[in-house]
Amino acid sequence: EHIARKYYQPCQTGPVIYDSSGELVWSGACLFRNRNAHDFRPYRANGTDYLSAILWKWDDVFEFKGQGVLLNNSFDIVATIDVPSTMQYMNMHELKMLDDGKKAIYITPRTQIFDFEAQGLDLDADVGFLADQGFHERDLVTGEVLFEWWASDHIPLNESSAEISDLTGPWPAGWSWIHMNSVDKNADGDYMISARYTNAIYKISGQDGSVLWTLGGPNSVFELESGFNFSRQHDARFFSQTADTEVITFMDNGGDGPYSTSDHSSSLVVSLDKAAMVANVTRRWIRPDGQVTMARGNFQTLPNGNAFTGWSENCKITEHSWDGKLLMEAQFSDYRFVTYRTWKANFTGVPSEPPDLRAFVYGTGPETSTTVFYVSWNGATEVARWDFYRVVDAEEHLIGSEAKAGFETIFQSTGYERTVFVEGVAADGSPLGRSTMHLPMVMGRWNERSASETLNPTEAMDSEAEVVLAPQQSLDFLSSPEQLTHGEMSYADTQSQVGSVVREKTEL
Repeated sequence: EHIARKYYQPCQTGPVIYDSSGELVWSGACLFRNRNAHDFRPYRANGTDYLSAILWKWDDVFEFKGQGVLLNNSFDIVATIDVPSTMQYMNMHELKMLDDGKKAIYITPRTQIFDFEAQGLDLDADVGFLADQGFHERDLVTGEVLFEWWASDHIPLNESSAEISDLTGPWPAGWSWIHMNSVDKNADGDYMISARYTNAIYKISGQDGSVLWTLGGPNSVFELESGFNFSRQHDARFFSQTADTEVITFMDNGGDGPYSTSDHSSSLVVSLDKAAMVANVTRRWIRPDGQVTMARGNFQTLPNGNAFTGWSENCKITEHSWDGKLLMEAQFSDYRFVTYRTWKANFTGVPSEPPDLRAFVYGTGPETSTTVFYVSWNGATEVARWDFYRVVDAEEHLIGSEAKAGFETIFQSTGYERTVFVEGVAADGSPLGRSTMHLPMVMGRWNERSASETLNPTEAMDSEAEVVLAPQQSLDFLSSPEQLTHGEMSYADTQSQVGSVVREKTEL
């Protein structure tokens, strides 16, 4: 049995969505059985919102290699991306949808016997195991691999700064020499990868796979001006392009312990002058607490020009204006969790499951009691208020209404309500969905013996046996989320010490 399953973690690890006030919108932890989920993000296809994520493999369950999962905006799994039988596992770092959701690119691993002596490497073994990486572009309709690329076919191994280990295996172990952590594609059909262990970013030809240019590392073709440097970077993305200039973005982690080039991490916009072969930083946003993100992280430029960064540790996220003003800073309230990436975008959730309702009766008798309702609807973004109903002789009677307040809304009514349900209502007054009929559970004993006649003991036992979802990790704002677009949501994947929790889109 996997060690993570021995811990009491009721639906705490997996993808989640938060809104602009830090309230939980959706948790996919139960859906994915408390499994690590990575690169959880939104995308658009056929004019509709979708979600994608990478489910990480169980270390001790070789049959499950991990997989990509695609969800619609009702949070139903509509497709999976399974790795071929020849591939060891699904790499956790990248799953980007292309061409209106018809294609995807993702990082691929392979461990092979490699002739190190032929590359002029003076290692303990002339021949040994190499844990290589590359990427696939895949047609999700036909399953065909449209483009395949492997790092060791195009990048010299002597560019690596990784510790040399596992040359003798056993397979699938090998020298992890490159550690790719992102792949992007531009409109010209070329690709860009970020390689952590070479401290470099590479542009790859979409025609023949050759390296068109290298930024950083020991063989950079660009001169890095004004003391500019970076290391252990993540999430390199194409930004803009002219005939003589390319602009890219990435997160400069600045090091990972023993290997370090900076005492802080930052998000960068870098201009590459292809005529002068010079690289300049045009924008830099430094991690507000001045710390180094040792691993993971991502950087996203938003449509309004703001800069959104996931700093990974404790799910720390920030949003800056283009000119550098800090607009928002937030993190998990519990330090047990981290993220791999965090994304922000608009998203409309329309759950296929009904709202969840629980109700409890408190008091000394039916006439003097209070019924307390707790309602939530995992993933529903359009609910403005809740209408609470009692059912008597098959007739529905409105008890009252309550504006939606966070993930779970509480409502109280005077008296003992026997059969109830709740309906979510949109801002324009249109109904969105109803819960199932619910029998409130009486808490404690009523003083009047006759009161027992109003309660079916079997119904109380059934209600008491129902499982209530445990609270999800909360998000604390360290600075006011001012000047932010209402309606947007941020996505992140977070990992615990024994698993991972993923944050989804939220209004920020």
